[in-house]
Amino acid sequence: MTKKRTRKKRAKVSAPPADSIDKMVGWPWPLRPYQQRVEDRFSDGIQRHLLIWHRRAGKDVFCLSKARQEAAKRIGAYVHFFPKHIQARRAMWQGVDPKKGARFIDVAFGDIEADRNNTEMFIEMMNGSTWQLLGSDNYDRVVGANIVGAVFSEWALCDPRAWDYIRPMILENNGWAIFITTYRGRNHAWQMVQQLRENPEWNVEVLTIHDTVDIDGKPILTDKDMESERAGGMKEAMLQQEYFCNPEAVAEGSIYGRQVEALRKDKARHQAAWNPNKPVYAVWNFDLPIFASCIYVQPGPVPVVLDARTWDFVTLGEAVAECYRQPFPVQKHVINGYQNDLIAPLADLDIFPDVMQHNGHFAVTTATAAFLNSCLIKGDKCELLLDALGGYVRRERFDSQVSDLVFSDNPAESWHCQLSEALETWAAWDYYAQGNTWSKQPDYSIQDRIARTII
Repeated sequence: MTKKRTRKKRAKVSAPPADSIDKMVGWPWPLRPYQQRVEDRFSDGIQRHLLIWHRRAGKDVFCLSKARQEAAKRIGAYVHFFPKHIQARRAMWQGVDPKKGARFIDVAFGDIEADRNNTEMFIEMMNGSTWQLLGSDNYDRVVGANIVGAVFSEWALCDPRAWDYIRPMILENNGWAIFITTYRGRNHAWQMVQQLRENPEWNVEVLTIHDTVDIDGKPILTDKDMESERAGGMKEAMLQQEYFCNPEAVAEGSIYGRQVEALRKDKARHQAAWNPNKPVYAVWNFDLPIFASCIYVQPGPVPVVLDARTWDFVTLGEAVAECYRQPFPVQKHVINGYQNDLIAPLADLDIFPDVMQHNGHFAVTTATAAFLNSCLIKGDKCELLLDALGGYVRRERFDSQVSDLVFSDNPAESWHCQLSEALETWAAWDYYAQGNTWSKQPDYSIQDRIARTII
């Protein structure tokens, strides 16, 4: 009979020795100039930091030491998020600092911790502060509610709802938050930079390899290093994303990355305009009562995308009302087959949508790629759609056979799904049905009359 192994808990200490407090408060290593700049902003009272720093800039190690330091100054709960729970465990909880030959968490907290819970990835320090490692896919597993500090690693890949979940706690406790990442297309991380760059309550930095130096003033990475990465087989898009913080680079695992990149570059395809002699189709993707997304398309040998909209926290009626505020009449509506339960509520609004049945992921993506290769867009109205498509990536999953995170065929569940899946619904219908399989020819005079009244 195999004897069950148990872990002996470390004895809790009611108060840390004075020298332990000094160790906790001080930085364990000299700060690089750009790291010192963040520390100075903290000292100035800035408590929100959005740091788009290139790969190997020392983002996570800096934030671990910052959490240690702040935990000494103020007793409370501190959390560190990775995009996925399994990533948090493998990259940080079990990860080893090659320079010190020890686990990251042991280097950061080993000399000041009182207890450790491996299951919850939870550390209690000798002064009563706690630190927990989580995946943004399990953000509601935060132990306790007294959060005063939070770090989001690879924020561009995190579920943005994790920040929404803990934001009220941080605000109530007058706490701080650091977001560290490189870009993954123009998704929520890129949008935050645009929104907050001029906000005096935020410290926002975008640093490429040309913007960082070590404590001796030498570059962390050089152009010669980049040539070496290229020679080693690193794709240019990945290099631009990771080392030059380029939001236009195709995100790793992007399903329609090449099509979006080509469409962005070809400005002649951005000059689409409404043709009053052709019908306009509203293609919907609902996730009520949170999201409603709609793509407005005119079909033809060269299809045209006139607009793409997403609304947060709306009802079905509110979304439809927004649809009829467009400067063109909508003749038909299309929804995906998995939303059959919305047919009756839409009928109550005098809308009788055609239903596109799912043809399988490969068929749908093939149709959508073909659509993107040929379509025109109204450039000023479709930036959000291009942003969504550029960040529409394959879902990561843990493969026990290769002991690594790999890409599956299906897309990750994120805000990108909303507009991207609406476009997929239309592309699949247009490509396979060719506009000739309407099961019912409804009378759209009511909608047309409403549209003309609004216009």
